[in-house]
Amino acid sequence: MRTIAIIGASGYIGKHLVARLARDGEYRIKVLSRSGLADEGREYGAGVEVVCGDLARPDSLAGFLEPGCTVVNLVYLWDAGEVANLAVTRNLIDACDAAHVSRLIHCSTAAVVGRVPDEWVNERTPCRPVTEYGITKFKVEQTLQEKARGRFDLAILRPTSVFGPAGDPLKKLAGNLASGSRMRNYLKSCLFGSRRMNLVHVENVVAAIEFLGHCSGNLNGEVFIVSDDDCAANNFADVETILMSAFGLKGYRVPKLRIPPAWLTLFLWLMRRNNVNPRCNYDPDKLMALGFARPVIFTKGLMDYAKWYKSEYLGQQQSRAD
Repeated sequence: MRTIAIIGASGYIGKHLVARLARDGEYRIKVLSRSGLADEGREYGAGVEVVCGDLARPDSLAGFLEPGCTVVNLVYLWDAGEVANLAVTRNLIDACDAAHVSRLIHCSTAAVVGRVPDEWVNERTPCRPVTEYGITKFKVEQTLQEKARGRFDLAILRPTSVFGPAGDPLKKLAGNLASGSRMRNYLKSCLFGSRRMNLVHVENVVAAIEFLGHCSGNLNGEVFIVSDDDCAANNFADVETILMSAFGLKGYRVPKLRIPPAWLTLFLWLMRRNNVNPRCNYDPDKLMALGFARPVIFTKGLMDYAKWYKSEYLGQQQSRAD
């Protein structure tokens, strides 16, 4: 049975990954926890081994990593800054080398690309991140590629904006549509209508991680984008329409104003957004050419999210009103 050691299993992607691997039943799953409490094991489900350890303490990883195992790194220290994130990255590299792991799959982000004029971004697009998050994530990628070479196999996954039940990216939009100002929603729809959303369903992300773990041969530090951007409906107007329909909301009575894309670019720049190109897409072809097949169609995943939100939030509001 193949052993997969997951760092960052308590996060959104991590929980979905553990659940998927546990359903498959083909893996011995180990997760790293700072506390190592038995309660966490019950949270993840039967058969998941919780090991106490901390990336900031390399010696604590000795009982977590094993020869020949696949390691999945989902960790980012949000409040720690660049120095601390690079330090734990080097600790992880040394620990993987010492344990003779088979492969490290590092989950990065498409945000490392930053501000580029291209309408289609792929793995060869030069990265120009502008936010602290994007800059740090890119430096982590570079450190991994430089230091892992010749020591163990490495693959880097760059997901776009990860959505799904209980995920963050669509909560604000869904909440505004369900209970926000109708006029404000209309004006926002006029401004953002043609903007690409760059959403990717969480089940497609965890399936990509599992797929990279199965790939034969060496991946040699290559980067792979996972996105749903090849779906035409992955734009603000269509996402808004699907959510409104699911919530039982009527469309806007007044036709939408046509706002020039340059105005939206200027607005995004003034808002200091990482990506200011409203037409930007992230190309998933490299991963697909390797044989990856997404388990969730974008529009189906979006409708499932709408049903979850309606049940979780709109149902509660109705219950309180009653």
